[in-house]
Amino acid sequence: MTKRYFDILGIPPTKNKTVIKKAYRKKALKYHPDRNPSESAKDKFIKVTKAYDSIILAIENAQSPLKNKRRPTQQAQRKASATQATREEIIKEAEKRYQQMKRKEAQDEELYYQKISSGEIWKKFMSLMYICTFLSLLITIDLFVLPTQIQANQIIKKNIKVTYSGPEEGGTSPVVFDNGQKAYISLAFISLEQSNTLYLERTLLFKDIKYVKIQENNGWRKYVPDYTVVSTFPLIPLVLLIPLLTFFLKERTVTFSILFHTAFYGMPIFLTFLLLSNDRWLHLITLGLL
Repeated sequence: MTKRYFDILGIPPTKNKTVIKKAYRKKALKYHPDRNPSESAKDKFIKVTKAYDSIILAIENAQSPLKNKRRPTQQAQRKASATQATREEIIKEAEKRYQQMKRKEAQDEELYYQKISSGEIWKKFMSLMYICTFLSLLITIDLFVLPTQIQANQIIKKNIKVTYSGPEEGGTSPVVFDNGQKAYISLAFISLEQSNTLYLERTLLFKDIKYVKIQENNGWRKYVPDYTVVSTFPLIPLVLLIPLLTFFLKERTVTFSILFHTAFYGMPIFLTFLLLSNDRWLHLITLGLL
């Protein structure tokens, strides 16, 4: 019997009331008399409401069996009244319960929105937004506005047998320099160096490797290392702007909720990884002097 009610709602059997309510609301909206005035829709609206009531009642009975044994069940009361009620009265009663559920959901959504968009949680979010926006701006300025520095560095470790997919045919391989930095460089470019020395053109503030260069007779041959802020630009600065986008989309929508949780819980992890890699935190607090 209960499985048949779940089939009417179009969901597998579950005790999760949130899932049940969501399925009921979806079906009720589809067959609601105000949206679908056909006679068949009214019958389906009654069936959907009855299925929802029966499932919720069964869950409540299972949770409090002793309490429900001491008094007549709501289901029995509804069956007794349903035998005397007309079809239109049943529809009105079903619509009344549906409207009550909608009001309760609206109240819950309002409480949830107020919780995440005010108070201490919102203050923490705003602090996170300012940090991410400032860092996004700094990275962009460091890459394209501030001057770069070129320095010759010795290769102290490389393994051309370990390759990863890269933009060029043949793949890319990790190379470690004497300044402690690691860069992923194409195998074709690595094969060009003869003296085990490469020139690193680095940004002024965060010391990110902008180009790896080899000096030739007629100038420089350069390569943008793979998997870096430079090679993936503007991906990382744009990711850092997610909190700012969330701030501008602040309203009672699912999009705002998803962006808020992504920024509030995911961005601190992303920031930690970004600042720890390449010692960006150290370069930042020393303004690129170290």
